[in-house]
Amino acid sequence: MAMLLVVVCAPLTSCLSAPSTVCVPTLTVDPDNPRPGRIVTVSTTDACPLPAGAELTVRIQPVGETIPLAQARVTPDPDGSFAVSITVPPTIRPGQAVASISNYWDIATCPEGASCASAAVEFTVAP
Repeated sequence: MAMLLVVVCAPLTSCLSAPSTVCVPTLTVDPDNPRPGRIVTVSTTDACPLPAGAELTVRIQPVGETIPLAQARVTPDPDGSFAVSITVPPTIRPGQAVASISNYWDIATCPEGASCASAAVEFTVAP
């Protein structure tokens, strides 16, 4: 008795497809050289759409530190843009600091297997 075996092969689409684009908002701090205790505005220059009702947490901390010294919450516009005022901590030392959205990837979608950068910007705290 003879058997006929037919094998159907399909290309591996996961290897052939283009990588997904990842949208990470670009942030600015104004003024970009504040003194400790001053109020700055952290805002988006290139925004990314987010689900309705999303609330972002913006933090300020010294570069290389893991504990934020100040934070503010903001609800972005439907296109993901926002501007929020936050006080540079009076206890922060002069030098490099970072403003970041600490919960961005809890709200936005990072495609599986993608390298998703954090939404952050460095600025200098004046003496």
